[in-house]
Amino acid sequence: MKTVENILVVIDPTVDRDFVADRAKLIAKAANAKLTFFINNENTLTDHSYIYEGVDGDFFEKQRLLFEQHYKKILDSLVDEFTNDNIDVTGVFTEHHHLAEAIINQTKEMKPDMVMKSTHNHNMVERSLVSNTDWRLIRKCPAPLLLVKPCEWHTDGSAVTAVDPFHRKAIQANLDHVLINHTERIARLLDQAPHVFHSYFPFVSSMFPLGSESTIGLDNMRQEHEGKINELLQGHNIPKENIQLSHGEIVPQLIKYLKLVNANVLVIGALSRNVLERAIVGNTAEKILQDCPCDVLVIKP
Repeated sequence: MKTVENILVVIDPTVDRDFVADRAKLIAKAANAKLTFFINNENTLTDHSYIYEGVDGDFFEKQRLLFEQHYKKILDSLVDEFTNDNIDVTGVFTEHHHLAEAIINQTKEMKPDMVMKSTHNHNMVERSLVSNTDWRLIRKCPAPLLLVKPCEWHTDGSAVTAVDPFHRKAIQANLDHVLINHTERIARLLDQAPHVFHSYFPFVSSMFPLGSESTIGLDNMRQEHEGKINELLQGHNIPKENIQLSHGEIVPQLIKYLKLVNANVLVIGALSRNVLERAIVGNTAEKILQDCPCDVLVIKP
């Protein structure tokens, strides 16, 4: 994502006003980007199955058209509003059976610089139903994916990326450098402060010390991680005071830091993993998405 010129914005038609539209307006104005509003909702009236046998053909077609017109009216309203704000915008409606697949297909066809979609905090029952779409997009969306939270941006906000220079796959894919580059670009584009976060988890023997050697071990561990972070950041323009090295579980440490620096965007990476790794990393990703106080930009190498 060297530039942000075209953005695909996924609209939830089940709410009066999807807050992702307002975030899209902010970013489009800052980047002078073109927006495409996208609504997908399956139309069961296109299923010529036995349940419609005996239904008059004209009635059937009228109801199908009313269904389509309802969603196109929502898109037309958004297009008119944003056009009046001098934003280049279009609307697209599809009737795919699966929302995630519809978004992925539209992304492949359109090739946007970014896909934006609202995401919510849900109770346990709703979460299992809603997050499936988000999680599939995290894994499969071919463009950078901005999951937008229902909160206002801080005027003195920041863009934060979480890196792990010790991750073997991250090194192979050069993912951390990609994340930092995206964070710097987003920060410049949206007038945010760029930050880099890394958290390491001490060994059990260090967490429950048996003597003074454990303190030495923790110091050595921190120095090793500091060295890796400094090596990683060579060639990047991250102010020293914006580099955070923490020890402890990554999710609570990261959430604490995001709140401290008024983060508006968290930039994280997604790599293809086997089933076991996906289960482990997926659990961490779900916690981050659920607890994160800001928008999340998911990048693939």
